[in-house]
Amino acid sequence: MARHLTALRTVLVHPWGFFVLASGSGALAGFSVVPWGAPPLLWFSLVPLWEAVSRRSILQGFMPAAGWGGAALLTSHVWLLWLHPLDWLGVPDAPSRLLTVLLWLLVGGGGSLAVGLWWWLARFYPLPQFRDALTMALLWGCGEVLLARGPLFWLGLSTVAAIHDRALAGLGSLAGPGGLAAVQVLVGWWLWRSCRTPSCQRSRWWAGGAVVVVALHGLGLVSLADTQGPSVPIGVLQPAIPTRQKFTWTAMAALERRLVLAMNRVAQKGAPWLLVPEGTLALDQSPPVVDGVGLVTGGFRRQQKGLRNSLLVYPVGAHDPAMALDKHRLVLLGEWLPWSGLLANAGLSAVGGLQPGPEERLLAGQPLPWQAGVAICYEISQAHALADATHAGAQLLLAVANLDPYPGLLHRQFLALAQQRAIETGRWLVVASNTGPTALVNSRGKITAQLDPAVVASTVWNVPLRTDLTVYSRTGDWPLVISGLLLVLSRRPMYHEPAPATRSGSWWRW
Repeated sequence: MARHLTALRTVLVHPWGFFVLASGSGALAGFSVVPWGAPPLLWFSLVPLWEAVSRRSILQGFMPAAGWGGAALLTSHVWLLWLHPLDWLGVPDAPSRLLTVLLWLLVGGGGSLAVGLWWWLARFYPLPQFRDALTMALLWGCGEVLLARGPLFWLGLSTVAAIHDRALAGLGSLAGPGGLAAVQVLVGWWLWRSCRTPSCQRSRWWAGGAVVVVALHGLGLVSLADTQGPSVPIGVLQPAIPTRQKFTWTAMAALERRLVLAMNRVAQKGAPWLLVPEGTLALDQSPPVVDGVGLVTGGFRRQQKGLRNSLLVYPVGAHDPAMALDKHRLVLLGEWLPWSGLLANAGLSAVGGLQPGPEERLLAGQPLPWQAGVAICYEISQAHALADATHAGAQLLLAVANLDPYPGLLHRQFLALAQQRAIETGRWLVVASNTGPTALVNSRGKITAQLDPAVVASTVWNVPLRTDLTVYSRTGDWPLVISGLLLVLSRRPMYHEPAPATRSGSWWRW
């Protein structure tokens, strides 16, 4: 045992050994969020990050912290490599491989820079004190709120509880994803602080922290929304058309047959509307008509001389949409490139042809008998947009996506985000995807029904409509931002330069 403790002390003191430990903990954090959904594992993986943040040197502080952030993002976003090949967007094989790997590495680099910036801010606060740790945790939460508004798919620490710990995830209905992420970071600080505490006092730290964690679970549990409400039947279709084949004549003919079959099936079950995934209909393609059933389907349309990825509403018997909601957050590489003009000159004009729609995510008005907050694909990561839609009157949430050809990891991440959005808004959420996931999530974040992935399937679900507002739907992210700013401004930060770590002064006290 003594030899193991000596080896651990050596790793903690040696700069490169600690860098490897911190990076490994970051990778563990990436997997602990999704697919594992294990909050305790995330908390322990945050301990080396807090130790890195407490160290002021570049070699023993900044680099391990940056390694943690980069490893976390590289593991959680490894599915980006499945973007290749981009030939279905007109990108040749060699540039496609280069672009996908480069994007994946850039995401990892962005994670390193973000956590590195957080490390730099922590240099002005004495972290053993709770107030300063709370300030840093709130700054982390604010950072996640900002990143969720960016151009990339964002999976924050708040999602860790949605899969298996909905009591803790219930805190999202009070403070949103930023506040819930701050809670995870603060629990990690508690574990780190406990490790720094002399053994004679450690039991009090463990006991006090355990009481707080239990209390947070109780508060989240009582904050979960009710699941009751007047229900409406809604049909869903999972067409399972491979993306790289969807606009061939064979695939389009198969799609029309599957649409007709699904519309007839839901009509027999008394559902007046069928929800169909993102991008199902091609530009200027008219859907089939079946008596008694209207379509809410993903498709493309021209608006203001630009091409839009939209959710189109076709009333019963209509060949043209009566209303539409355009996608606001476009997919980098898949739907737009910031340098699209240069690539167009290189023969890549098929990339970057879509334009974003307005930020509002509320789908309401005739002929729909209900009001819905809508997330198209990556927009499921924008909690603030769905909270705003709920505040504006949304009675349920719809999430449509086309996650083919991405692997199952992204499917699970998407579904976990859907569970968290349902909890935050207190709304039932219907997910309709091309090859999966297609599921019904109740207002407490529980998946009540789900279709098998990668198969053609349709069904009808009774979806309760709700009008009560959660605290987060009323206030948004403002309490988090204001609290963080007040803590930052209420105390003049001071730079502290502690003595460098030594073998005898290791942070872990035995």
